[in-house]
Amino acid sequence: MISRYPPWMYAAPLALIALLVACSPPGNFRKDAAHEQLLQSLRQCLVEISISGDKDFVSPCVGRDVSSLNGVSRRRLLDVLGPARLCIAPTETNFPDKEDCPGDQSPLWSFYRRVGSIDIGGGPELVCVTNKKGGCATVEWRRTK
Repeated sequence: MISRYPPWMYAAPLALIALLVACSPPGNFRKDAAHEQLLQSLRQCLVEISISGDKDFVSPCVGRDVSSLNGVSRRRLLDVLGPARLCIAPTETNFPDKEDCPGDQSPLWSFYRRVGSIDIGGGPELVCVTNKKGGCATVEWRRTK
């Protein structure tokens, strides 16, 4: 059987699909209601930490799955969660300049409060593991020491 269409006509749809996949944003994050609700819940949990009073406090948000935020921009996280608490890199930890971290460091937000401690660390942190495009390759929970 001989096709009446030239061979390139079969390749065109596959090329279009490949182009759409290559140009789509990395990660799972989309600007939809579910992701916005997750971001707002995380923001509310940070507020609860600041008003937790004179007791140690670990946010109930720590148990939430945040992997759907993979691919979110750092700017979006800063807009919702406020300034990062710390900036981390494989070999160093710093405080952010103004509200964001240098491009090669990952911002993190503390989701706990330790009363009477001047130490940094000792609880769950939300970390935006930064990619080269200024976004979060992954958003994940880490426990600091």
